[in-house]
Amino acid sequence: MIGNNWKLNRAKINVFIMTMMLFTYLIPLAIVQAGTETPSETGKAPYYPGLPDNAVQYNKTDVTPVAEMEQIKAGEPALFRYRNTTMLMNCTRNCDIVFTADPEVTPKIFGFSIDPNQTMTLTMNLSGSPLNGAQTMKRTLNFYFGIEPNATLQLNAQLKLHINQTELNQQLNREVNASRLTWMYWNRTRSEWEAVESYIDENGYLVCNTDHFSTWTVAEIDPEEALQLGLNLAYIYVAISLVIVVVLAVGIVALKKRS
Repeated sequence: MIGNNWKLNRAKINVFIMTMMLFTYLIPLAIVQAGTETPSETGKAPYYPGLPDNAVQYNKTDVTPVAEMEQIKAGEPALFRYRNTTMLMNCTRNCDIVFTADPEVTPKIFGFSIDPNQTMTLTMNLSGSPLNGAQTMKRTLNFYFGIEPNATLQLNAQLKLHINQTELNQQLNREVNASRLTWMYWNRTRSEWEAVESYIDENGYLVCNTDHFSTWTVAEIDPEEALQLGLNLAYIYVAISLVIVVVLAVGIVALKKRS
């Protein structure tokens, strides 16, 4: 009888020991798994300052996109989070994108709000080197973003890049002056980079507005370059004003002759 009780107790002890060993093995795995879950799986939104409440999120942090095809529904912001790129797309029309990102580009957070006059497909290529024949731009943030629609169309768009000066200083191994950063696009007609008026918004994004797509970058412009760009714009405005004055003068003379 005593022998049977001892055997029964030993079996219970063995079961208890095996159960504890199993828990000891599984609990660390569960902790590791909880720590590696993506934000979408845990219910937490991926880091994106100013993320709209109605944004649909696609967490693909294990993917470096190569011709990755995505669909954006009209009026429905979509956040795509890839391995080295986080991108919020917002379009007033249905839009398809085909996105490729160079794995050498350091992580970036972009935002694009687009108001086109028709549905479209955008081919988007993020690279660490110039695209579509563009020249290398001095003091860029080491990226070039080619954005090409599949058809000729009219649009208004806003481009945004989140600026974290501490990270930029580390990535570029130099001190970045955020107040001198500006969006620039490659003007194919003139074969030169052109600066677009840019500003830092309340969420820390460098923002610019445009009515066309091309190859874009963000660069740090020194005061002399900024002054030269300002002079170039002034010359353009003066030339346009002179053309308008000449046209009006010719029109007035023609009207006087008729009368």
